[in-house]
Amino acid sequence: MNIKVNKKYMVALPALAALCIALIITIKNYWPLGWDIIYHVQYAQVYTQYGFTLTDPQLNAPYGRKMAYLPLFHFLIVSIGSSLHVDYFQVARFMQPLFAMSIVASVSYVAYKFYGKLAGLGAGFLILSSYLVSRIILPLPENLALIFLPLAVCLYYQSLKTDNMKNAFLGGILLMAVILTHQGALLCLILTIVAITIVELFVYRNIRVLKNFTSFFLVFILTMLAGVIYLQIFAPTILNNIIGQGITTITGMSTSLPINRPIGILGYLGNLGILALIFSILGGIAILKKIQKKIFEKKDMIILVWIFTMFLLSNAYWFGINVITYRVLIYLLIPLSILGGFGLSWVYKKIRDDTRLSSKKLHSALVVAFLCISLSSGILTVENPKIGVYGVKNQEGYVQIAPPSKSEVDLARWYIENGNNSRYVVISNQFTGMFLAAETNMSFRNGFKYYSTNNNVTVEEKSVQFVNNRTLSFFKERNVGYVVYDKRLVISPEEKTLALRVIDSEFFSLHYFTQNIHSNINRIKPEFARVVYENKDFIVCEINW
Repeated sequence: MNIKVNKKYMVALPALAALCIALIITIKNYWPLGWDIIYHVQYAQVYTQYGFTLTDPQLNAPYGRKMAYLPLFHFLIVSIGSSLHVDYFQVARFMQPLFAMSIVASVSYVAYKFYGKLAGLGAGFLILSSYLVSRIILPLPENLALIFLPLAVCLYYQSLKTDNMKNAFLGGILLMAVILTHQGALLCLILTIVAITIVELFVYRNIRVLKNFTSFFLVFILTMLAGVIYLQIFAPTILNNIIGQGITTITGMSTSLPINRPIGILGYLGNLGILALIFSILGGIAILKKIQKKIFEKKDMIILVWIFTMFLLSNAYWFGINVITYRVLIYLLIPLSILGGFGLSWVYKKIRDDTRLSSKKLHSALVVAFLCISLSSGILTVENPKIGVYGVKNQEGYVQIAPPSKSEVDLARWYIENGNNSRYVVISNQFTGMFLAAETNMSFRNGFKYYSTNNNVTVEEKSVQFVNNRTLSFFKERNVGYVVYDKRLVISPEEKTLALRVIDSEFFSLHYFTQNIHSNINRIKPEFARVVYENKDFIVCEINW
């Protein structure tokens, strides 16, 4: 057996492998992976019904909830689903293998352009060997942006290498695609480009890099100017609000994180993968050898700066900046895999040039072993039955939030068949509420604690206690027609006093009762509400007026 690594189709093998790996888990699960996709589908439904808007009117009705995401990903779901008449959840599910394949293809291509065909082959398979392969499968705006990000960096590198402003301009077009898709990916791309430019300016004293830098951001600058002019002419109120109140207040898009979640060294090892780290170290050694021979190249500088920048960002808490380190690791893995691909290519050439190891069969066997180990690691990752299950933890334990349970699906079906979508719903579990909004077109109002109990129940929240004593007119004025109780949200062990307790969880607070909900529903629900539906996990009470 003889593997001819000079054939171009070899660079496509990792992408095909990623497609197959993603298909394994996609076929096994009816719903798309992750909880985030539920609210992204909801946003796509909103665009379908209301056109472009910054606010989702069905969440936190009647005030709405800021959508906080730019729309390219959601428009993609809408365009595919509407043109093919396919359910938006299934469109998202269909995206999973395509996103995984495209991200790996993008990384492989960039590694190929930097270090050759074998490096492209190796970089793609190193992505698959990482535990983070479980993340690139998710149908998320971030993963759409990850397709463009490596290509944008590559185009900027090529513009520096050839002094060709056209490549920088094309990279700027990809920058716009990232801007329209995901804020986090945008930050990582801009930081990388700025870091590369700073090194060019102060290490290589290349003042001409400012032309490349300007060309890269030219499309963005022109688009911003056109946008400001358009708003000034046709929507001056929005422009004045943005100037006066800030972009976060108007759009909901966050420019900083309220929480900080670092991880230790074992977190880096476990998520990035041993194989990727080993070969990236070998790639680093190869670059050091080149430096010793005084043949250090611009591409080497760019890869090292890219890695260093993402590593610093993953540890931004060192500088007092909140960061969720796990979320940055995929941005670190991309340049690490490219460097690791170079490491594989370097090792292969060393073995090939060693007269004692001149057997072509041995060379082929080593490459095949590398591919098999990487592929097996990826398959084992997606074969883990826990990989498709997502939940949140709080002081009362763990609550599954995705995929939708049978009870949640049955609840959604009941609303589709029986629900009055002119009335608002309040629910004790807003994670389930998000799914119901996306699946049923019902509108949801916040404030479960105000609508869910009668004067038998004390409501406890952060040491504040009060008793509900709401009249029917209170519900009518606020258009609340349904109260949904999640029977799983019960304090353990149960307490003697019947109370509603608001427990902080990631994303949303959850509402727990201190005693069994099914047994005590008549003591809990408002007196004028009646039970109209119940399944294993949920009780629906309707308020008629």
